[in-house]
Amino acid sequence: MRTYPFPCPVCGRKKDYLLTELFEGAILICPYCKLTLTLHGHMWEDVRKEIQKLDEDK
Repeated sequence: MRTYPFPCPVCGRKKDYLLTELFEGAILICPYCKLTLTLHGHMWEDVRKEIQKLDEDK
């Protein structure tokens, strides 16, 4: 299973998410500071581009 290390925008710590968990509108909860965020807008676009890079590097 492939993962992507997503950094929390508040505390900066990273959690590895399965690529299947990362989609537009996904609800992510930081296990460290408990921030809840919805993956959308520019943040989703940045993650989507990084996932595409992972696919290209296969």
